[in-house]
Amino acid sequence: MNRNSRSNRRSNRHPDRIEFARNQRAQANEFAHDVWQMLRASRIRGQKFRREHPIAPYTVDFVCLALKIVVEVDGKDHQTAEGQHHDQIRDRFLRRQGFEVLRFDGYQVTQDLAGVRRKIENAIDLRIQQGRSPLIPSPSPPDSTQAPLA
Repeated sequence: MNRNSRSNRRSNRHPDRIEFARNQRAQANEFAHDVWQMLRASRIRGQKFRREHPIAPYTVDFVCLALKIVVEVDGKDHQTAEGQHHDQIRDRFLRRQGFEVLRFDGYQVTQDLAGVRRKIENAIDLRIQQGRSPLIPSPSPPDSTQAPLA
C-alpha cells in the first residue's frame, strides 16, 4: 500500500469514533484483556483481529475484518434487560452487515478460556471453509507431474 492511499483512507475516518474507541481500549475490563491476549498478533489461526474497532454506529470489542467475525466480551451491564435488548439490536445490525457475532460473558472467559478459544477457532474455520477470507489461499491440488517424495 502506498503512502497516498494510506493517508486517503485515514482522512475518511471519523475523529470522534476513533477517540471513543481509544477510550474503550483504555477502560477495557480484565475479561476483554484476557481475550485480547489470546487474539492479538494473529495468534489464532493466523487471523488479524482489531480491538475496540468502530463499525458505525457501534464500536465492537474485537473484529477480524477479513472474515467478518466480531467477538464481544460482556460485562455486568449486558446482563440487564436493557443491556440484552441493546445487544440484540446491535447483533442484528452487525449480522445484516455480514458479520458473525460471538458473545462471551465475563464468567465464561474466567472459567473456560480454552473453551472460548475453541469457539473462536471453530468460527474462523467455518468462515474459511465458506470462502470468506481473501487472505487464506486454498490448498493447491497435488502436482501429478512431480515425483513423489522418498
